[in-house]
Amino acid sequence: MKYIVIDLEMNPIINKFKKERRICKNEIVEIGAVLIDEKYNKVARYQQYVKPEYNAIGRRYEELTGVTNKLVQNAPAFKEAMQNFCHWQENCCNLAEPIAVYAWSENDRRQLDQEMQLKQLPKEKYSVLQCSWYDLQKEYCSMLGLQRMITLHAAVGAMGEAFVGRMHDALWDAENTARIFVLSRNETKFKQIMKPVLDVLQPSQPMTYSLGDLFGDKLKGLKVE
Repeated sequence: MKYIVIDLEMNPIINKFKKERRICKNEIVEIGAVLIDEKYNKVARYQQYVKPEYNAIGRRYEELTGVTNKLVQNAPAFKEAMQNFCHWQENCCNLAEPIAVYAWSENDRRQLDQEMQLKQLPKEKYSVLQCSWYDLQKEYCSMLGLQRMITLHAAVGAMGEAFVGRMHDALWDAENTARIFVLSRNETKFKQIMKPVLDVLQPSQPMTYSLGDLFGDKLKGLKVE
């Protein structure tokens, strides 16, 4: 069993492309990922800029993500970038073993599906899209008993740690998401580190469930969807 923690940074497709925006409102401009092995060790990292095909990156999004038009000028377009990413995955992993992909929210998988549709690319030819995908934001908030989703930055802060690197940088966001993922798989350590938060959120309802209750077969094996 191996795990890929992924983050995508995006740039909006401008209103001029009304037909296209009905299918997909954004284009991916950066892919970041961390590979975690069966012992929950981070063993590889991936970062790739992606050149948008419809319009340049807006200044607001250059400032937000740090992904500038200069950085993507010679970057591959979406199709090649996805092929590169899948090659990295295939080189790092034994394709005979199950791979689970985790992202902070469902937005990244939804973006990939929509951009594949927009650019008329067959999803079945991209190995990462044949893996099982999971929403770590939802799982983490469920573990804390939160009714509302919280940001990645807030989730790291709840662990009593500082966010490492720049927020909205795909690789750094993937790195920080991976830190949460690894902690969530160690029940004893999770309870110990998160005790102050759990005491505040659930003063009369101690955390009595196990990670097996929450994640079930995800900790043992996965079926490819």
